[in-house]
Amino acid sequence: MPVQLIKKSMLLGLGVLTLTRDKIVQTVNSLVEEGDVTAEEAPSIIDKLVSRGEEEREELRKMVRDELAKRRTHIPLASHKDIEELSQKIDDLAARIDEMVGKKPAK
Repeated sequence: MPVQLIKKSMLLGLGVLTLTRDKIVQTVNSLVEEGDVTAEEAPSIIDKLVSRGEEEREELRKMVRDELAKRRTHIPLASHKDIEELSQKIDDLAARIDEMVGKKPAK
C-alpha cells in the first residue's frame, strides 16, 4: 500500500465523524481518479464510511447524554415550587424592610 494511500485512509478514518456523505463521495472519487481505489470498490467504501460516521456520531451523542445525566445527578436543581417560595420570601422581606424604613410596601 503506497504511503499516500495510507495517509489518505487515516485522514478518512479520523474525519468520518465530521464528514457528510457528499464529502465522502468526493474523497473516494478522488481516490478512484488517482488509481488508489477501483471504481467497483468505491460504492462499498462510501457505504462503509457513511455507516461508520453515523455509528460514531450516535456513540458521541450517547456519551454526551450519559455525561450530562451524570452531571445532573450531582447538581441540585431548583423546582418551580422552590423558585415560587423564594420569590414569596423575597417579597415578604422587601415588605418588612419597607415597613422598617417607614415606606408603604410596593405591590
